Amino acid sequence: MIRFGILGAGKIAHAFAAAAKGVGEPVSAVASRDEAKAEAFRAKWGLPKAYGSYEALLGDPLVDCVYVATPHGLHYEHMLKIIEAGKHILCEKAFTLNAKQAKEIFAKAEAKGLFVMEAMWTRFLPTIQDVQKLVAAGEIGEIIQIDASFCFEASKDPEGRHLNLALGGGALLDVGIYPITIANLMLGTPTSIESEVRLHPSGADIAETITYLYPEAEAFLKAGFDEDLPRDAFIYGTTGYIQLPHFNGAERAIVFDRNHKIVKVIEHKHLVNGLEYEIFETVRCIKKKLTESPLMTHETTLEILTQMDQLRREWNLRYPQESGTI
Repeated sequence: MIRFGILGAGKIAHAFAAAAKGVGEPVSAVASRDEAKAEAFRAKWGLPKAYGSYEALLGDPLVDCVYVATPHGLHYEHMLKIIEAGKHILCEKAFTLNAKQAKEIFAKAEAKGLFVMEAMWTRFLPTIQDVQKLVAAGEIGEIIQIDASFCFEASKDPEGRHLNLALGGGALLDVGIYPITIANLMLGTPTSIESEVRLHPSGADIAETITYLYPEAEAFLKAGFDEDLPRDAFIYGTTGYIQLPHFNGAERAIVFDRNHKIVKVIEHKHLVNGLEYEIFETVRCIKKKLTESPLMTHETTLEILTQMDQLRREWNLRYPQESGTI
């Protein structure tokens, strides 16, 4: 039995607690810097313990693995403390602010034999995994184009988590990582990247369009906090194409031939809310005494962060925690 502790008590932490409870995986405790918030969270989900400090949770012997649900800008410092406490880690995406931070976390965890994985839930979804197999089998021919966007109207409060650079705010780390992930899943690392960005007065990126260029294909990616758009992805091949409605949490994939006729529908309804699949993988890996998941390797996390570092260099966008070159 792997017992989880949750660091942070915001929206994604509630989603994680719901998934864990729905599939019978134990959560021993939650911690928030606001003790009343932690206690309300504990009561809602029927957890044994609530703590008003992160350090208190890390000292709980009934916590084996910590799910990090704090803002992006705090992940690095929190994971260092978790590793020091000897706990395994499942950290919400984006894993860290940059690849340099991630390399350090992975090295320190590996030295102590601890499991660490980025909680990029999209990669673990059965529908996405089936689409990967279908594409690999050549059922839509060779991929020539991907279109994917993740845009929604977010709060424009410069102190809120969406646009506060000190918290790792900006569309790239929060939602841009999803279309970037789809492009990498289906086409791999791009040979070159082109982009345009719009910055908020806070300095955070509020919207961007990104083009990934490959020898025989292109991926057109869009992310932002300035407009609500359908969250669909399209994977176009030489003999057909695939539509992924609500692609980051995909339960359904529709496969078309070149004449726009539906030839196959893949559907896997979530058991709870979709986060359960990353929980299953975490438990499986820890029980097998693995330090990383073959489905979400450390190399994969580093590759995506490296691409996002490159984009931010082009945009001259830095977080206050960063020193030296990205």
